[in-house]
Amino acid sequence: MQKPRFLFPRDTLLDLLCIISRRPSYHCIHRQPVFQASLRHASTSTRPPPTKPTLAPRVPLRMLLDRNPDHTSAISKIPIPKGERGEKFTPSRLSRPIGLPYPPHPGQNAPHSHMSWSERRDSYADPENVQVRRRLLVRTLLRPYFQEWKRLEHFQGKSFVGSDRLFRREKALWFPNLWGWTLAWDGAEGRDTTPVLKGKVSLVSVQSGVWAETQVRTFLGEKENPELQRLIKENSRLVQKVEVNVQDHWFRALLVKLFKNGLRKSRPESEWGKYFTVRLSRDSGKGLTEDIRDAMGLLNSQVGYVYLLDTECRIRWAGSGHAWEGENKSLNAGLIRLLQEAREAKDPVRPALHADAVREGDLQEAVQKALA
Repeated sequence: MQKPRFLFPRDTLLDLLCIISRRPSYHCIHRQPVFQASLRHASTSTRPPPTKPTLAPRVPLRMLLDRNPDHTSAISKIPIPKGERGEKFTPSRLSRPIGLPYPPHPGQNAPHSHMSWSERRDSYADPENVQVRRRLLVRTLLRPYFQEWKRLEHFQGKSFVGSDRLFRREKALWFPNLWGWTLAWDGAEGRDTTPVLKGKVSLVSVQSGVWAETQVRTFLGEKENPELQRLIKENSRLVQKVEVNVQDHWFRALLVKLFKNGLRKSRPESEWGKYFTVRLSRDSGKGLTEDIRDAMGLLNSQVGYVYLLDTECRIRWAGSGHAWEGENKSLNAGLIRLLQEAREAKDPVRPALHADAVREGDLQEAVQKALA
């Protein structure tokens, strides 16, 4: 009978068994570095034993899930709903300027990066950038999916009420530069909004769907606000309308591209280059990030917003949701005031609008005196 053959010689197996038997156990105190630091020999060291670490206070889970436990936006400080069942939330009037603290420039907030591979590697290796991206991912992950849709229950999603008067030019903040493709034949590669906005008084509408377009129409529509349309037609050299279509998903942005011809037919050719489609950013420092949205008061991507900008891209007035009573009147009076400032900047000798007529709300008399 043939003897069985082993893979290793018998002597080698015996040596391996001896080595394993001499190995210290996993539960041995000398194998645990935590206990090694706590051992102290009286004859060799006088350092006191380490104290027991104190546990951090427990933070409620709702505080971790909520980005702003004070129920105000982090940057613009606009009150937001708490998200509780049966809550009665009323939007407050916008009492402080919104926007960015620095003027916009072409190339800012672009979704594409011009950094080299070495610069990108250093950016991903930077601990601060890593922490920023980590907070952004955690915030996006923990945010409820239907949070913005649930906020539509409160006054149809209205975030704030427009101010009664314009923000002062010295205190007003800037509208950010956005990058997106337009309806123009040469606008498929993408353009910046700053060159289009500078030099004219601009009415910028930000929407993402039919619901938001309906809300914007209550401010800028021909039937809802005919006085505004008359001012725009009579001062077409100084006033312009700019539309920004914000999409948070690549598939919805693709649908907008597919139906581009239908959007062209619904507006004159002169407005094709003023219709921008912008993607929401999913990374830090690229595109329309969440911090930029918070700064400009764009708190709900499902709601329509209207911004009145001066010739330097400063946000002088803003509205959201459906127009309430008095908001269109404030918007029209603010537009007249900005037209006055634009004329004074071009021709200081030309007489200005009568401020008394604007305060009284007699817009027709103010416009007639200005155009006389």
